Amino acid sequence: MNETIRPTTDTAQTSAWRLWIDRCGGFALLAGDRVSVGGARSDSTTDIQVRTDWRRCEGNVVRRNGDYFWSAADDQAVQRQDAGGQLLIDNSVFPISGSATLRLHQPSPLSRSAILSLDPPHRFDQHVDQVLLVDQTVLIGPSAGDHIRCTALDTTAVLVIRDGRWQAKLKPGATTAGLSRRTTRPQPVDLVPGRRVSIGELDMMLEEV
Repeated sequence: MNETIRPTTDTAQTSAWRLWIDRCGGFALLAGDRVSVGGARSDSTTDIQVRTDWRRCEGNVVRRNGDYFWSAADDQAVQRQDAGGQLLIDNSVFPISGSATLRLHQPSPLSRSAILSLDPPHRFDQHVDQVLLVDQTVLIGPSAGDHIRCTALDTTAVLVIRDGRWQAKLKPGATTAGLSRRTTRPQPVDLVPGRRVSIGELDMMLEEV
């Protein structure tokens, strides 16, 4: 994060954010049902940019009824109708020619949100480790069933987005280091862009894109 980020409680004017979690990493959060994918360019407006030999725009990921579909930029019929496309299931590899391998993961049956990851050594632009295609909730924790895996931390939490506003709360019954299992219902905490928030062992900050 090179630029100064000022906290704001204004209604979000974007459907894209970056989330920075100490001892865990950086994550792009995209809440739209249609996102474009391509190679990183300084003047590109593609939603998801990868540092590789891909074209400026390789295609689009579309979410319909909780499922994800890939439509290549060359498939004009699919692009016009916004229908069809190749179904992407858990651990699908995107059919994009080039040196980078992009995968889609859906780790939890409790959430329709998906993760996009790259095989090493390739990286996403903007210094993020993964891209999350968000459908209402994001699970954070150390287990394989979480969207954001923080293996160095014991805290398990849920992020929820409603009307462009984010909240975080510990999962019911979650434990944190040195604390016993909670018996009261966890209270949500607002994630205000530009303001650091701590919940359990999680220290994080949300940034509008």
